[in-house]
Amino acid sequence: MTFLPSFKPPYYAVVLTSTLLLDDMSYHVMMSKVSEQAKEESGFLGEEKYDGESSIFITYWSERKYAEAWKDNKVLNRVLYLGEQFWFQSHALRLIEVLDDRLFIQSQAPDYSSRFPYIETERGILRVLDRSQVCLLQHYVNQEKDFFAPWEPTRSESYYSLEVCRLRVEEMRRDFLEDKAVTLCFLTKDQQRMVGYVNYSNIVRGVFEACHLGYSLREGEQGKGLMHEALTAGNEYMRNQSGIHRIQANYMPRNEKSAAVLARLGFVKEGIARDYLKINGQWEDHVLTSLVFNH
Repeated sequence: MTFLPSFKPPYYAVVLTSTLLLDDMSYHVMMSKVSEQAKEESGFLGEEKYDGESSIFITYWSERKYAEAWKDNKVLNRVLYLGEQFWFQSHALRLIEVLDDRLFIQSQAPDYSSRFPYIETERGILRVLDRSQVCLLQHYVNQEKDFFAPWEPTRSESYYSLEVCRLRVEEMRRDFLEDKAVTLCFLTKDQQRMVGYVNYSNIVRGVFEACHLGYSLREGEQGKGLMHEALTAGNEYMRNQSGIHRIQANYMPRNEKSAAVLARLGFVKEGIARDYLKINGQWEDHVLTSLVFNH
């Protein structure tokens, strides 16, 4: 949660708290629209939000009349209506008058950007994307749309929009900080183009210390050893920095390129899962493999 600078009291806050039944991409898209709408309204000062088991979305207003107008805003109330039909288990909308405002900021705060991995390889950079790099992700998914289609779930058109890509970058960053996933985008050395990605998801700690691996590479970059280069560096990060013991990777039996990439990295076949994932509209068998580290 990002905290705003102090404002001179009194000012007003409209607080939306909600508990979700369904946390899907359409909900985040609609809340993004609400956020953009609030910024266009008279008297808007700023916003704060937190997404977790319960979500909090706060907008701040210079005068009460502006806060009350926001409570009656058509876009906000349309989303609340949809939320009652699809997303919310419960929600509350409150108008609050702020009479006192005290803010502390650490004068010697650490640079939290250093918390995110930044890995240099021979030919590229592996990193969790910065918010300013959203266009790199959008260009990647749009330019390789047809090439990736046979190997991915069916995508809606909104998946390729800048808005959804922005939400995906926010999710990448949040998942890393919450130790849920590590999504390393593979960029050129000048960081002007995204050529692939390596994603370690479903991180489980405790007695398991394992995750699932997913990856992709541009069609025009195939056959150059780039995927092996990115995965080698990513796997070493997960072993040495994240403390992962086991990386699980699965591929469709006809995907010979993935089979070869994983075998070269030392992944061992463990079995076949029938109708494991729905890919491009069809349930597909997958070969199950793993790479186990000895710590």
